[in-house]
Amino acid sequence: MKNQLKSIITKSIVFKNWNRKGYSVYNTLKKVVKITTLSIAYSILLIPVEVLSQTDTTVTKNLDLDEVIVSAQKAPVIYSQLSRQVTVIKEDEIKLMPVSDINELLKNFSGIDIRQRGVNGIQSDISVRGGSFDQNLILLNGVNISDPQTGHHSLNLPIDLNSITRIEILEGPGSRVFGPNAFSGAINIITNNFNENILKAGFLAGDFGLFSENFSGAFTNKKMKHFVSVSKSQSKGYIKNTDFDQYNAFYSTRYNSEIGKIDYQIGYTDKEFGANSFYTPAYPNQFEQTKTTFTSLKFEAGEKIKVIPVVYFRRHKDRFELFRYEPASWYTGHNYHLTDVYGIKIDARMITKLGVTSFGAEQRSENIWSNVLGEDMNDTLKVSGEPDGLYTKKYSRTISNYFLEHSFYYNNLSFSIGLLTSWVSENDFSYNFYPGFDLSYRFTNNLNSYITINKSLRLPTFTDLFYNGPSNIGNVNLQPEEAWSYEAGIKFRNTIFNSNLSVYYRDSKNLIAWVKPIDSDPSEKWETQNLTNVTTKGFKITNTFDLDKYWINHIRIDYNYLEQKSNSENYNTKYSLNNLKHNLIININNKLWGNMNLSWNIRFQDRTGSYTKYDVSVNDYIGDQNFDPFWLLDLKLSYNKEIATVFVELQNAFNIEYIDIGNVEMPKRWLRAGFNLHFKY
Repeated sequence: MKNQLKSIITKSIVFKNWNRKGYSVYNTLKKVVKITTLSIAYSILLIPVEVLSQTDTTVTKNLDLDEVIVSAQKAPVIYSQLSRQVTVIKEDEIKLMPVSDINELLKNFSGIDIRQRGVNGIQSDISVRGGSFDQNLILLNGVNISDPQTGHHSLNLPIDLNSITRIEILEGPGSRVFGPNAFSGAINIITNNFNENILKAGFLAGDFGLFSENFSGAFTNKKMKHFVSVSKSQSKGYIKNTDFDQYNAFYSTRYNSEIGKIDYQIGYTDKEFGANSFYTPAYPNQFEQTKTTFTSLKFEAGEKIKVIPVVYFRRHKDRFELFRYEPASWYTGHNYHLTDVYGIKIDARMITKLGVTSFGAEQRSENIWSNVLGEDMNDTLKVSGEPDGLYTKKYSRTISNYFLEHSFYYNNLSFSIGLLTSWVSENDFSYNFYPGFDLSYRFTNNLNSYITINKSLRLPTFTDLFYNGPSNIGNVNLQPEEAWSYEAGIKFRNTIFNSNLSVYYRDSKNLIAWVKPIDSDPSEKWETQNLTNVTTKGFKITNTFDLDKYWINHIRIDYNYLEQKSNSENYNTKYSLNNLKHNLIININNKLWGNMNLSWNIRFQDRTGSYTKYDVSVNDYIGDQNFDPFWLLDLKLSYNKEIATVFVELQNAFNIEYIDIGNVEMPKRWLRAGFNLHFKY
């Protein structure tokens, strides 16, 4: 990685070496320095491609490449001065882990709670720091692809694991930076970084009729850079009605013109799957098909004032069948949904002697047509590709966001303060303000601490507002959620050992949850309500050991403790307040001999709360059941040789019975094997 860097000379400032000696460039540099090879197309916020400075003194310092990474604010900042908890999962780490899809990968980081319904990326609810699956933002190459219908669809991504360069996880609120719905965190998935010409192909087969194949390639020249990937996977299912068939296609390109840089991406995913008990165990033969199209265009230009406009569009189609086979006599037909999201966002950045000032705006339109969600239409609209489908309802809302942030650096101190102003058409046409600040202090080259305070919000989804079904009742009078979040942390790092400790607290008001009274009949429907107040507190500690010269060359011990409390104690909740109280991840990578590697993922989960257990033998609910804690072990044995990697994976090695969501059974032991080919040209 180091030899990919190229030093750029601006006036008399030169970087000659990059190695593991932590050093803050802000402490000494006083000129604008451009590190163009680090300017990756999209990041969770901004790659630090520009640095504030004030003198013309020649500086020659050693700088760790890992110091120059992502930030968690709009202004650029090197990683060692980062005043937030950001987890970066790199491509090399992904290749060694015993996972085959993005959902499985994210489960192996303790601040993330992935509650799977379907395997292999079919459907999962993702939670960051105890938030619900609707309270986090998903980005693809820096562009928001979250679904306004429901967070169940937010991970409908047009890429597979082999297309990913890295994943960046912002743990904690991000509304001040991204706008509404980055309530508890944000996850940015980054595809090929265009650094080389390469072709990749992969194949995977395993138990339960699992087959998966993928192909990707990148071509670059001086001005044009292209990346394309396609993948397909299918399985007969590990139990009845858990089969799936999915297809992904993705293309991105970059053009470096004389006036600026243009980035374009487009992706498509199609999933068909048996949804056994996904939404209610009373009807196990559910079936669903989703189709998602996403595209965006970004332009970046300017020197003293950098301007970055982005336009984007996302379309999501969903057909849900309550009865895949033999529908009941009262069943009137399937549910059809079509959501269109389009928007434009403009970011600008200006560097002065006083620091870095970022400002901009975003206009976003969210729209749905459905026969279940929304307000009645005057006329019906035919569902494309569905001979019996009609849209009878629709709903639209407009979101306007304006932001301003300023960051400055003095000696070992880093400080950032910002404000988001948000206007939502459905929220009485009023403006809401979401301020925050981040503060970091560097004690030594290896040790720094930070503190952050931010306010965040989350809008109700269309499902929250309108869904009325066999076991659910929506609520059109819901108010947006709001929260104040507080966090403090300390980071230590050297060439071998890296340790992060963070303590956090979130005070949420009007939290949206599906609830029903504690003493109610099990058959009573869940209804969305604004809980008055919910507090979340916890801490996370991550220790990483890189021992390249030893038989065990990498160890990561990742633990998160979280506790939530609601003052609405008279209600049971369906999704909220079922957080992972204890989540321990141990990842070990052994270099056995030659090019042979063995990776171990050991995971312990202890989930709080309970669910209403359903007994299929009597076809009825039989009472509340606590979530049982469990240990899981996943293994991967791989052999790497030049252009090929051959591997065998064993998921759930001890054949443990477990669930992530009440009454949705997860697979036991699952053996799979495959190979990956990669050619550089």
